[in-house]
Amino acid sequence: MRITNQLQNHQNLLNYQNSAVKNYDSIEKLSAKMKITRPYEDVGIYVDATRLDYEATTLEQIKKATTKASEFAKNTDQTLKDFVDTLHSFKVKLIQAANSGEHSTTSRVAIANDLKAMREQLVSISNTAINGQYLFSGTAVDTKPISSDGSYNGNGNNIEVLAGSNLTVPFNIPGEGLFLGRDNDYAKQVTTNITLINKHEELNPQNGNKEYMRLTDEIYKFIGTDYRTSAKIAADGKMNYTTDFTRDEVAALPPTVFFMQGQRPSGESFSTKFELSADAKVSDLLEQMGRAMGNTDTNKVVEVSINKDAQIQMTNLQNGNEMMSFSLFGLTAQEGTAAQQANLWNTNKIRGTTSLEEIKQAVIAGNVHLTSFIGSPNYVNPDGGVAMSTDYDKLNFATKGATVQNNTSQIVRKDNSFATNSTRLSEVAGLSSGQIGAVGGGNPNAAGTSLANADNLIIDVTAKNGNRYKATIDFNGTQVQNQAGAVIANYPTITIQKHPIQAGQADYIGNFFKTYWNEQLVPNANPPRQIGNQAKMVETDDLSFKEINDMLTILANGDLDKMQGKNHRNPNTQQGLNDAYAAFEETFLQASVSVESTMNHRGLVTVKDKTTSVTNIKIAMYQDHRGRDYPDAVGTENTKSASVLSFNKNDAVTIDRPSIDLFADLDDMIEAVFNGDFYGNANGANPRTSGVQGAIERLDHIMDHVNKIHAIAGTNSRHITDTNERATTLYLNVAEVKSTVIDADYGELAMQFQNNLLAYQAMLQASAKINQISLLNYI
Repeated sequence: MRITNQLQNHQNLLNYQNSAVKNYDSIEKLSAKMKITRPYEDVGIYVDATRLDYEATTLEQIKKATTKASEFAKNTDQTLKDFVDTLHSFKVKLIQAANSGEHSTTSRVAIANDLKAMREQLVSISNTAINGQYLFSGTAVDTKPISSDGSYNGNGNNIEVLAGSNLTVPFNIPGEGLFLGRDNDYAKQVTTNITLINKHEELNPQNGNKEYMRLTDEIYKFIGTDYRTSAKIAADGKMNYTTDFTRDEVAALPPTVFFMQGQRPSGESFSTKFELSADAKVSDLLEQMGRAMGNTDTNKVVEVSINKDAQIQMTNLQNGNEMMSFSLFGLTAQEGTAAQQANLWNTNKIRGTTSLEEIKQAVIAGNVHLTSFIGSPNYVNPDGGVAMSTDYDKLNFATKGATVQNNTSQIVRKDNSFATNSTRLSEVAGLSSGQIGAVGGGNPNAAGTSLANADNLIIDVTAKNGNRYKATIDFNGTQVQNQAGAVIANYPTITIQKHPIQAGQADYIGNFFKTYWNEQLVPNANPPRQIGNQAKMVETDDLSFKEINDMLTILANGDLDKMQGKNHRNPNTQQGLNDAYAAFEETFLQASVSVESTMNHRGLVTVKDKTTSVTNIKIAMYQDHRGRDYPDAVGTENTKSASVLSFNKNDAVTIDRPSIDLFADLDDMIEAVFNGDFYGNANGANPRTSGVQGAIERLDHIMDHVNKIHAIAGTNSRHITDTNERATTLYLNVAEVKSTVIDADYGELAMQFQNNLLAYQAMLQASAKINQISLLNYI
């Protein structure tokens, strides 16, 4: 076969190109310092290198993120350490203040001022910001968490940092948990605020010193000479310490009937009355109180005791439970003068009474002896009268500047959380299992009861313009029945009357309404369209605090406006429902310009007058039991539900509870020191405080709470530091493995390059020889 010049040239060119490519590949790999520069060169190496590169990039991001988060967490940890140290100093001063006998007024006030300065320091620490970011505001890092009044402005959200694939770690401490948290390992504790004095011992001519009642003392000893009326004492003198209190004489003394109501740890409200003879012990009284709260021979839900100040304390034995309160007073028949005897209540009369109002009037008239355990003379009733120990929850809310607020947190029974605007009243109502109803197709609260069984709720409001209204909510106001006559739904009605109240007249009668989106098509519409923004009546068990607060806004503003004189009860057409809601909404929007009513973070109804710094608004919310406040029969086994909804109660004073409101609690402690309230005192500057003694126990809880949060902060900081260190180590390991997989061996590549270069040069020389002109070209 003849080899032509054309074939030689083609072969030379091919050899040249192949050699050039090999040289270029070698140079490219040396320049890139990698074994391969294109995926197809080695798919296995490419896949491993790509995976390792992703892991290295992720670890690099984790390193950067955790470095920044670690600084934030360390600053949080240190700030909480400063917070704990300041709280410790606060406690030292508080204990110093508790030594009441060692301080003059000037000294005590000086301690209170020191406490106030520490409180301001705690506010400053709480508002610590690093690089423009507040540590305790949750995710709202540009919002100052604590206002000067101690209110919290941030949120409860965690800021998280990437700690691995699909793994994040929180590195902040939200102030909502720190300042407004809950500790489920703490129990609610309450106390009476009237000290029980041994009045019998005051009659002792050999003693005369004031002595406190103790567990082993008899009931007659805290009544003493009050078995006689003041008129009888004026006529015949006080009872004799010895002769009038022999065993036989004591056995003949009338018994005392104790009236008690409140809320059990189960959330069930109750009222009861029980009787103790004059020779019964204080311990018997405490046992009966425990039984009224739900104690049995085999199971205790509360612990009832008497403290060193002769005040009754009660502790909820279920940790984390916020629901426990009680009110207590005793009635004892007295011996009076002949002129008095016809009006005095005997023991049978006391046993048979069920009406608080009747009891109150008898006490005021001096027809029965009242033994008080709880007093709150700073409370007033809707008519302006000072609260007595017989008053329970028919009391005005407290006024502070432009704000009106109740004193009883609304607690959701199923989970002990505080009520919000969206919470239904039926979820907090203390209905008992004996009031179970099947109204409304199911019951929303934990006890399985219906609010339709509850007594009417009265809202007594003096508006900002001076108008006074009485609104009556009838939970069983509008019933819907099926063809068989059975009630299948209940809708509450509200009747608003302006003072002076005239029977049968009302400014407004209606149901509660809310809107919803109706996705049905409008019949025969052209073109077809949907019905939107339609109104419907709210069922009783769905009635929420928002509906109550909206109505409070209207009443507190003092102008019913578009609702005035209208009857919007049970509109029977959709247009009627829409018109009723429109009238309400327009009035509400007008009122909300100057008045705002809402539930605060503690489940308290809070009404704010937006147009003044000191409001004229007065509010009372209570149930109308129509004289049936207590059961007919005497005995703790006989109870009735009483007030299943209570908003402002003259009940036992709180010492501690599972939830905290840190700065509000500190303010109460400082106030107790300023006022010299060393223990609960109905006649003190603030009857509703447990005093400095109770404050110390509360502060121990707060310090424990903050220490727990501090421990979490330390754990977060350590976790993030460990994550950063681990990411750094793993990054180095991945980089090393990646280098082994993808990085080039310089010696090997250099040898390959030299070999390729020699082959290339040899190819060029061979081609040059072959391409020289020869005689063969002409043969």
